[in-house]
Amino acid sequence: MKSKDLRLLLSRSSSRKLFITAAIGSLVSAALVILNALLLGAVIVGIIYKHPSTSQWIVLLAALWIIRSVFTPFFESWCSTKAATIKSEIRCEVSSLLGTVEPVSSSELASLLVKGANSLDVYLGRFIPQLFAALVVPLTVIITVFFLDPLSALIAILTLPLIPFFGALIGRYTSDSVSKKWKSLSALSRYFEDSLQGFITLRIFGRNKSQGERIQNMGDRYTQETMSVLRISFLSAFVLELAATISVALIAVSIGLRLVDGKISFLHGLTVLILAPEIYFPLRNAASLFHASADGTEVLEQLRVVSETALVQVPQVHRDFASCKEITWRNWKLAIPDAPESRIPESTIHRGEVIFIVGESGIGKSSFANNLLGLHFDSEILIDGVALTPETVVSYQKSIAWVPQLPQLASGTIREQFALMNNSAGLVLFSDEAIIQSLQLLSLPLEELPQGLDTQLGGSDEKSAQMSGGQIRKIAVARALIRKPILIVADEPTADLDRHSATAIMTALRAAAENGAALVCISHDEDLQKSSDRVIAVERVKS
Repeated sequence: MKSKDLRLLLSRSSSRKLFITAAIGSLVSAALVILNALLLGAVIVGIIYKHPSTSQWIVLLAALWIIRSVFTPFFESWCSTKAATIKSEIRCEVSSLLGTVEPVSSSELASLLVKGANSLDVYLGRFIPQLFAALVVPLTVIITVFFLDPLSALIAILTLPLIPFFGALIGRYTSDSVSKKWKSLSALSRYFEDSLQGFITLRIFGRNKSQGERIQNMGDRYTQETMSVLRISFLSAFVLELAATISVALIAVSIGLRLVDGKISFLHGLTVLILAPEIYFPLRNAASLFHASADGTEVLEQLRVVSETALVQVPQVHRDFASCKEITWRNWKLAIPDAPESRIPESTIHRGEVIFIVGESGIGKSSFANNLLGLHFDSEILIDGVALTPETVVSYQKSIAWVPQLPQLASGTIREQFALMNNSAGLVLFSDEAIIQSLQLLSLPLEELPQGLDTQLGGSDEKSAQMSGGQIRKIAVARALIRKPILIVADEPTADLDRHSATAIMTALRAAAENGAALVCISHDEDLQKSSDRVIAVERVKS
């Protein structure tokens, strides 16, 4: 692990907890391993020589096995859970940078966040704890062996470096292969994104079929790179197993020869022989997991580069917008080719106010909404008289909500649709009571959902529920309202809905405004406009 990558992990408290727990867990594991060898050796010798205390040692050994059987899965489960938390925090932090990092396309970053971040599970949940075990367990076992049989300890000290030596040799080659694999995946992501953007042009000129073949070829190349990494992994597993076996065999032969000459007691020789594999086992596991964690190492490096690049481009400054009272926009205009310029009058919206933005189709109402959401800076946005800047836009966007004209629901359960990405708190899940209450405000009771909050959405299998346009719109509005935002921007919130669904949505939006949210609606519905506090028109201005 590079020092910069280590700093990226240690900068968060959850990572520090994982490291500390992994170190403590390794010490406990080492103690359990040593006690197990001492008791097992005593039991075997006691049975052979019919020692009177053998029954007591058997009871202690059984108790020790029970403790190990409970501790090991608990420790592994805790590390996996903490790794998932760290992965979520990193994913949330980097996902906010989509579209802000110039050297990295959105498709590359999305691929890094989805497929790439998943590889951190093995790296953080298994490799890091095993790395601590590889440092702690062999050292403590060798010290124990030294007191029982110094010659065996010396053999272990001389042969132990073979495993990291062979692991490092193969690991260098593996690192290059993994880097090539991720470069292939990044190239495939960029190529696929470019192909989608130019698909209409390709089809017009009859080149869509050949483009599909090129994408297939790039996919095959990525498969070949992945298989090459797997071949190296199988080869390294064989080499590491061979090195560990030869090392243990040397200790066993030494003990056997000295047992024949009577230079070592049977109890000490047997105990050392039981402990010998434990000297090499953690290192062998860490070396074998190195290949499984190589993806995580590469991804962590790329995520660090992305974070540092974005930090240089747009240093974020936290600003609390929860107590703001008004939002003002100035000098908004939109240049449209072969058409007069679109403009909107300077205005201020106060918390609790409902404003409708109107205008003919294509005049730029949605572009103005994007500006109000902080996605573009085509005009000056002031919150309580202080201008919104690129440095404070992330804090601003955490405090507002958006209901798009065509809302899309991600694949997952109803409960998961309400997951809120937040840089400071990781993945925040709202309580079931809060979700149910927000859905009821939209006249969408649980009875309409086949499995309640566990209803699966967005999939193509039979278990995924088919939602109507009205239900999807209601979930999107409920998802926006549950955040209790200071500003809600709704783009055609009632378009193509029946009167009952439209009424339910507007009632919920107005209730949010009464509770202190500023509401900006874009709509052509004149009946809805009559119930607003103000109507502002986007107009074309002839030069």
